[in-house]
Amino acid sequence: MIDPVFRNSLRECIFLLFLWLACCLYTVTYCYLAGYLVHEPHPNATGPSLGKLVGPLTAFDRQPQSLTTPLGLGVPDWVFYGVITPWVAAVVITILFCLYFFSEDDLSAERNEAGTIHD
Repeated sequence: MIDPVFRNSLRECIFLLFLWLACCLYTVTYCYLAGYLVHEPHPNATGPSLGKLVGPLTAFDRQPQSLTTPLGLGVPDWVFYGVITPWVAAVVITILFCLYFFSEDDLSAERNEAGTIHD
């Protein structure tokens, strides 16, 4: 039988790792697509360009005047929507997870080999 403390900690670890992975994938993808003005490879680059691997990315090319600063904070839109927004969402989800789904296990009681609690 699996120890309940281990089961709870494994469940919480898996949830937080998937949350981190989702935010990381979103951030990297969004910032790459929205942050660059031109998606052409550098002439001295080695290896295949990303456009050759996934198809042309010219639909994501931007003009410098298309860069905006949402909320007037002086932060480019791709940074606001690609970095700040997922960080805030991850913090809010983590707080809600810790308040409502995180289980506190009693670690002060001694356990024997069978996993039962002795007072």
